[in-house]
Amino acid sequence: MPYICGEKETSPADTLAGESGESLGTENLHKRLIRYSSAHGRAIEMSEYIKDVTRGNFFLQNEYSGVASSLGSCGELLLFRNYFTVNEVRLYKACFCKNHLLCPLCAIRRASKMTSAYLERLRVIQASDGEIKPYLVTLTVKNCESLIECFNHIKDAHTQMVNARRQASHGRRSPIEMNKALGGVWAYEVKKGKNSGLWHVHIHAIWLCKERPWETRLSDDWHEITGDSFVVDVRPVDDEKGFIEVLSYAVKFSTMSIEENFEAYKFLREKRLINSFGIFRGIEIPEDLCDEPLEDLPYVEMIYAYIHGSGYRLQQDPGLTRVKLNEQVNKEVPF
Repeated sequence: MPYICGEKETSPADTLAGESGESLGTENLHKRLIRYSSAHGRAIEMSEYIKDVTRGNFFLQNEYSGVASSLGSCGELLLFRNYFTVNEVRLYKACFCKNHLLCPLCAIRRASKMTSAYLERLRVIQASDGEIKPYLVTLTVKNCESLIECFNHIKDAHTQMVNARRQASHGRRSPIEMNKALGGVWAYEVKKGKNSGLWHVHIHAIWLCKERPWETRLSDDWHEITGDSFVVDVRPVDDEKGFIEVLSYAVKFSTMSIEENFEAYKFLREKRLINSFGIFRGIEIPEDLCDEPLEDLPYVEMIYAYIHGSGYRLQQDPGLTRVKLNEQVNKEVPF
């Protein structure tokens, strides 16, 4: 088995589309390992950066040494189960840091879990009412030199919009375009402008509506609330890519240096970056970032270890492989 080397980060839609369904096939394992390798490599860089900037400062080391340590070890070993009779390879066990603002690997796995959960709820909702359709809604504000200023501006504006929707639904004011939404989920995304160097914070949302929301009306509502921003986007969602757009990375790693990423983390780590309303409320997201195992199917287990500078490599030691054929189980994996 050759070394799996890292490559540049792919788009959220391409990355997360490779985390579910038919993309779990054996033929796609190589691509998954490339994505994971790139993601884990970035986490290691962040770990080393945190160690450097906190070195010699007792208070900073006390606050961030655990973060650096967990980032460095996150995803060092990945245990897959190859369910060869159905051609599916599932990530069965791994040690994750679950710091999705600093670790792209955990961001990938977390987003995959959320996407699956919301799509499952959507199927249930549409089974009871086929007129309900999802729409991808994007809200933006002007870029700022200050991340704090930019984030607070869009957060306050969106809170006002949610409150206006609530008031209108109780007859206390005229309806706004958001009143067409019977429910939804929204998330903040933070990136750094490539040319401007300014912080760009925007909101992606999925609205569940029977009547299509219109951009022009939403733009008017948004400009009235923000006072300075009117750029919005509304489009129907035809597949899982719309949900991926909403539920992918809270910080867009590819647009930020390590230093900028850490700066964003320090501000965003205590913020609630994803929320839902209406008929999309109450969806539980599994805490375990691994794939669900397939019960009562034979499998072969494979451990991949991350090799610094090279990526993930299959461990060939027969003591690290367990084969389950029906009820016969060979040597246990020391994991």
